Amino acid sequence: MWFKKRRFCGDDIVRVDIINRYNYVLEISYDGSHYFGSQYQPNKITVESDLKKHLIFFFKDIENLIFAGRTDSGVHATGQCLNFFSSYKIDLKKIKAHVNRHSNYIKINSIKRLKEDFHSRKSALKRRYSYLFSNLELPVYLTNYVGHIDINIDDKLIQECLNVLIGEHDFAVFQKTGSSMGSTIRYIYDAKIEKFKYKVLTDSHKSIILNRITIDGNAFLYRMIRNLLGAIFMICSKRNYSTLDFKRLLIQNKRIFNFKPAPAAGLYLNKIWY
Repeated sequence: MWFKKRRFCGDDIVRVDIINRYNYVLEISYDGSHYFGSQYQPNKITVESDLKKHLIFFFKDIENLIFAGRTDSGVHATGQCLNFFSSYKIDLKKIKAHVNRHSNYIKINSIKRLKEDFHSRKSALKRRYSYLFSNLELPVYLTNYVGHIDINIDDKLIQECLNVLIGEHDFAVFQKTGSSMGSTIRYIYDAKIEKFKYKVLTDSHKSIILNRITIDGNAFLYRMIRNLLGAIFMICSKRNYSTLDFKRLLIQNKRIFNFKPAPAAGLYLNKIWY
């Protein structure tokens, strides 16, 4: 609840108005190829600015949207979580229907009201990201949704590198340069690579093989996933690099070889656990 004090002139009486404060929690999906990332940026269309535009229809007092995880320009989500506060109590079904009807690239998966102490980022216990990629020529309609990696994809070598990530480590070497300082220790629960068939939409008899890397962790640094995948792909592209070189990156916590972040197109924030 919010408490608003009013002091009447000429006496010492203080009136306290109690204003209800509701904590709305949304799980959303979005097509990141249409946004300059998830968080608000001046003069740019972001997930936050676009979603807020639709929510203001109901919530005139809405201020900040608190996201569970920050995503870059071009990065997608199938299970991003966010919360915001408002003094308005609105029917949840109406909110979901309105946003999903009017927004082309953001959809609300679920919406609820929780206790005031729930915080989409601080209350999160685990997060899952996945990365779709291929070294094949992709249909044009997949170019914004699957990373094109021009390497020989060695599943065994990639899985060996992913195994190095399991457990608690200092991931500072994979954080974007210039990111705000804080603890860079993170815990990775699971990391794996798998292949699957994708049916080509324009030809029901044709399918292509795509690769998916899934990583579960308690939290991730800014651009950490794309950087560590970029390092793994670099190791796959060089004959004189091995899993040991990737392990040295993590242990020595410095760039012993150059690598670029993996393309944003294939990255998805899939799920948040609370």
